[in-house]
Amino acid sequence: MVLRQRWLWCLVLALVASGCLKRQGPPVLAPEGTVVAVAYIRDDARRGAVANVPEGVRQRVAEVLAKRNLQAREVPYDEYAAEFAKVTDTQRRFAMLKARAGDAPLLLLVETRVTFFGQVGGRFSWDVYVKTTANRATSSLEATSDSADYGAALQFDQQREDDAQLEVARQISGQVGALFDSFLASPMLVPSTDGGPGLVPGLSAPAGEGIEPGTSTPTEPPPPPKPAPQPYRGQWTPPEGDAIYFVMVDRFANGDVKNDGVVDAKDAQAFHGGDLRGVIDRLDGLKALGVRTVWLSPVFQMRTDKFYGYGAFHGYWVEDFGRVEPRFGDEALLKELSAELRRRDMRLVLDVVLNHVGPETRLTREKPTWFHGLGPIENWNDSRELVMRDVHGLPDLAVEQEEVYQHLLSHSLKWVDTVKPAGFRLDAVKHLPMDFWARYNDDLRAHAGKDFLLLGELLDGDPVLLARVMKEGRFGTMFDFPLAFALVDVFCRGRSPSHLGAILFNDRFQPSPQSLVTLLDNHDLPRVMSECGGDVEKVKRALAVQLTARGVPALTYGIEEGLTGAKEPENRGDMRFTADHPLRAWIARLLEARRGSEALQRGETMVLAAREDFFAYVRVTPDEAFFVGINSGPERRVAFLPTGLGDGHGIEPLTGTRSLLGRLAESPYWHVEVKPGEVSLVRFRAATPGGHAALVEKARTGWKGEGPRRTVVLQTGDAAVRVVGGGPELGGWKPERSLRPEAGAVTLSLPEGGVFEYKLVREDGPGKFSWEGGPNRLLFVPELKTEEGPVQVPVAWEQRSVKGPPFLRFCPPLLAMSTSKLCTD
Repeated sequence: MVLRQRWLWCLVLALVASGCLKRQGPPVLAPEGTVVAVAYIRDDARRGAVANVPEGVRQRVAEVLAKRNLQAREVPYDEYAAEFAKVTDTQRRFAMLKARAGDAPLLLLVETRVTFFGQVGGRFSWDVYVKTTANRATSSLEATSDSADYGAALQFDQQREDDAQLEVARQISGQVGALFDSFLASPMLVPSTDGGPGLVPGLSAPAGEGIEPGTSTPTEPPPPPKPAPQPYRGQWTPPEGDAIYFVMVDRFANGDVKNDGVVDAKDAQAFHGGDLRGVIDRLDGLKALGVRTVWLSPVFQMRTDKFYGYGAFHGYWVEDFGRVEPRFGDEALLKELSAELRRRDMRLVLDVVLNHVGPETRLTREKPTWFHGLGPIENWNDSRELVMRDVHGLPDLAVEQEEVYQHLLSHSLKWVDTVKPAGFRLDAVKHLPMDFWARYNDDLRAHAGKDFLLLGELLDGDPVLLARVMKEGRFGTMFDFPLAFALVDVFCRGRSPSHLGAILFNDRFQPSPQSLVTLLDNHDLPRVMSECGGDVEKVKRALAVQLTARGVPALTYGIEEGLTGAKEPENRGDMRFTADHPLRAWIARLLEARRGSEALQRGETMVLAAREDFFAYVRVTPDEAFFVGINSGPERRVAFLPTGLGDGHGIEPLTGTRSLLGRLAESPYWHVEVKPGEVSLVRFRAATPGGHAALVEKARTGWKGEGPRRTVVLQTGDAAVRVVGGGPELGGWKPERSLRPEAGAVTLSLPEGGVFEYKLVREDGPGKFSWEGGPNRLLFVPELKTEEGPVQVPVAWEQRSVKGPPFLRFCPPLLAMSTSKLCTD
């Protein structure tokens, strides 16, 4: 007998582990009786061993499909089991299903994998992984997939895989229902009508290729409506000219020695005496640097003793969220700091820790039931462990308990009301469930107002994941770690500057890329000066790009002094205050240029050139444009500007010097030259008010991937070679979604101006792939000219072509063939 709902705590555990059930609205209806060919498979832990899923699960799925006017027609399990056992790749399995689907217009593949998790509180926990894939039988588009992990808590040891699947049958069928709702309502899957683009009933999305939505109604009464979530008013709008500066309070400045306690400046794990008074004393210097927002490390009462030799000075081992740490000052001093910032037209951001408390702190003794108590994280790839277990031994709060949630929320609201900060920096996003973040952020926003900054910290380099978490967790914005890692790779490690273009082109997945908070390092990462081997010029180039990029720049204390540190605690060293460090003046000039430029604050992005040693783009508003060019090669490079940009003159933004741009004979385009090993910044003013308006719209639609597309053909004579890269068009770096060549080529339709990275892979067996060596391959999609056909790119395993694809967006007609090298590698 499976565990029933009377064991509420196990149900909570299952929901938290699975990220909770997805909210679903009314089902989207297909024409009455539309047939769906369905195949089910359960993969065993032993390779090549498979089984069918239980009848109860299949029945649940059939019921969910029926509510959408879909008739499930199961393909007999015996017809495909042997072949599925040999192949673990979803695409190949889906092709096998398609071959057996007969005349069914729709296809559904349900794949499961069940593993034993452990014994928790006398119950037996299982993890059920489910991947559902659907498509229209005649569609040339890639099948739509969804995957999730569900936790099943069983009562008896003898219960096995089938029982675990039956326990989560409702979740599995709900996943299928949500997939088909999305599938049927997708603007890519609904046909155009004779009268123009069709509309899905109840939706406003334009229609495209697919099946006609039905108009019939369910035969059973609809379920009672669920309370609608509050409207998502995220996508925080940055204040004009904002720049954030992170202060680790203990390491910054000692303004009051009377509150020091025990300090030891020679011990990197000890307290060094910094406090809130020291921050107040340095506010004028921060404003002169160009800072407009000060983000403090946690200032709440904390554990102050070392824990197994590790220091507590950083503030993230909170003991009492309702009080200020006495070593730093008191509540009155924190209020004074906030008031002093406002007086200078500056803002305060507080660092809030909600996932855990300090080790062996008072709350763990007074409220032991408020903690999961499952021990430290052992498998950092396990999503359940990330949110249920202790991060580096820090007691993990059971935030799914209402009492715990209200404790955290009430203290958060207290600080909003008493200190009046401009926002919170939210720690350890990946260690808390998304439903918690969505609720917490909505509650804070409702109380503090739509302009209150809710800044999430997700230390991950995947920009698509970052966008998803921002939306699902209802954050105002997030730290842009993908761009941070790319900047360090390019300027400190010699990676191609066009890698920045491939990262930035993922802005099309972001709800609000202009609000992302950019950085080069922080207290959890190596200092950029250490990453660049102490080379000040490399750091200056990295800063030039960060501080002119879209988003809001964040600086870690001491970057203007060249502080170093390759690991903790060395990367959390003491602040220095000198007047003549070259980085201090460099940062101040760049931030001043940023504040005076509407293009740097709000400009749309248009890539002009992308090759292995050169990347150039322009940010443009109706009245201004700003050019950024990065040349890492030994020769000068030229980027041509779109017609109508500026008046033929450029302005050097750090000096105000005005100069005439270059132009080749009989060329319609002005160009900017970038010298070897340099970053070039040039500002342009529109020749007439609003003169760049058309270019702004072109840049906006292109950067969202909504503009013109161009056919790109990757030619290969090797049938075993497959292509995988960044973005959904190239499989999102997942080899199981890599693209197979057809007729000796992989043919793609990609947005003009897009920058992609990819590699070749080979399948070495079921679920196993080998990757070619060397750096990622680069693909830039230039604008299509009337006389041109598809972009042709020859590719071969472990070989790079001497002459690559075009790398300039605009390539003017040239009189001499010898100059054609300007346009291709």
